Amino acid sequence: MKKIPAVLLAAVLLLLCLLSSASAVTVESAGELTSGEFRYRYRSDGTAVITGYDGKSEELIIPASLGEVPVTAIGSEAFKSNNALLYVTLPTAVEEIGDYAFFYCRNLSMINLPDSVRTVGRNPFAACENLSVIEISDHHPYLSLQDGVLYSLPDQRLIAYSMLRPKGPYEVAEGTKIIGASAFYICETLTGLTLPETVTSIGKKAFYECSRLRSINLPDSISYLGEGAFNGCRNLRSLKCPESITEIGTSAFENCTSLEELILPEGATSIGDRAFFNCSSLTSVELPEGISSIGQNTFAECKNLKAIELPEDVTYIGGGAFLNCMELEEINIPEDVSYIGNSAFYFCQKLQSVELPDSCFYIGSSAFYACSSLTEIELPMMLNTINSGLFAGCGFEEIDIPSRVTAIGDQAFMACANLTSVEIPSKVTTIGEQAFLGCVSLEEVDLPDSLTYVAANAFDSCPNLTDLPDLSDLSVPD
Repeated sequence: MKKIPAVLLAAVLLLLCLLSSASAVTVESAGELTSGEFRYRYRSDGTAVITGYDGKSEELIIPASLGEVPVTAIGSEAFKSNNALLYVTLPTAVEEIGDYAFFYCRNLSMINLPDSVRTVGRNPFAACENLSVIEISDHHPYLSLQDGVLYSLPDQRLIAYSMLRPKGPYEVAEGTKIIGASAFYICETLTGLTLPETVTSIGKKAFYECSRLRSINLPDSISYLGEGAFNGCRNLRSLKCPESITEIGTSAFENCTSLEELILPEGATSIGDRAFFNCSSLTSVELPEGISSIGQNTFAECKNLKAIELPEDVTYIGGGAFLNCMELEEINIPEDVSYIGNSAFYFCQKLQSVELPDSCFYIGSSAFYACSSLTEIELPMMLNTINSGLFAGCGFEEIDIPSRVTAIGDQAFMACANLTSVEIPSKVTTIGEQAFLGCVSLEEVDLPDSLTYVAANAFDSCPNLTDLPDLSDLSVPD
């Protein structure tokens, strides 16, 4: 039996020792490593950022290093929804805390922020409903804690408002420029807010679900209003947006169910999707002249909206824009509108008349579905398709289908109980499933020779339509 050379044996033993000492650090995925219950990555400067924690410790002392690499950052959402955490101690070398790092850590009650912390992202303590103690030094070079409210000094930003502050109003510190994203996230004790003239920006979801907030002043210095800024402020009754704001962000006032009065800036040029979704107390809105589009679901579920005038510059009405606006009786469609999205006026049951401009070449599925009071509508010449469910449940007795139309979609005129006659244009080739189902007053249909397909149930439950020709040879699509 051959003997293993001493040098080779020593090398093998050394390798085994190295592998053993490194066994605590493993590669989890591309670029991510694990050390015990921590997941981390290397930063560009060679230090570590913690990206996740899989433990259940109540009292957690975050190590100063992982894999012999110093920890200098807590990554975005690194400890998100860890409800085991009660107390967290950060190492003295941490310089950065990422966006929503401790988001929804419902039981977290105490954390320290050492003087080394220079940068704090979007409210890392959002929805930490039991966080009562944030330990920072009185002379912290980058952060300030004022009566339970955390501020960032370099960018003069309000980072986090304590969910445990007593019920009442709050006056933001003078000199503050930014209300950070989610700064007041689900702060149900906040009833009023005073902003200084220095504030220029309100971040995304800054006042999300502040359900008791009744009043807030928006100074003229504000030029930016983030997405969902006041989403869920159910007690907010009136608001005047400063003239400096040019864009109303997505979901900006969604679910502000008590909002009765809203004054928009004359210089506004854009209103985002769902901006006023479920503002169920709004009865009227005056839109600025510079608005060119109404986004998806912008006024959906505004069930008491009775009057709105669209500016002349509007060319686009998004899907569900006025869905379930059940009190809306009339609306003007500007001459340059070319697009009306799916379900745009769905279940606007009091809408009585609509005149669509010839520029409109597209009207989406179910756009006027269940508009039972709609007795007058003029369709644009450019329209070439009657999309599915477009006029289902409408109240008109007759309708002039434009000559360019080549297809009538499924359920397009379903349950139009007052419709007595219809002339199908000479270019129509298809009539879809249940297109005229339940048109109980329909007595006369003029069908063209161009038809190649008519669904077998297209005219079902039309008891007064007695002279319809045999269409069975057209009921199987080519």
